[in-house]
Amino acid sequence: MRNDVLGKCKQRLLARARNDRDQLQITRGRALELVCDELFFDPCSIAAKRLISLFGLNAEELSEAGISYEILRSLDGLIG
Repeated sequence: MRNDVLGKCKQRLLARARNDRDQLQITRGRALELVCDELFFDPCSIAAKRLISLFGLNAEELSEAGISYEILRSLDGLIG
């Protein structure tokens, strides 16, 4: 099993959040891409904040992925 693949517990949490016909299996890298896309479109995105807390993404990872300083500062309470 690769390190970037979700563990069973997170897979169950994501599957429970979705309906049965659309079970989600997502890697950490893909989650980072989704967070960046969401934050570029809407810096207050609830979906992005949920993924950040689910995967424990930190400010350094988000910054390297291209998130601006201003958006990172707005997420201080979540990633701080």
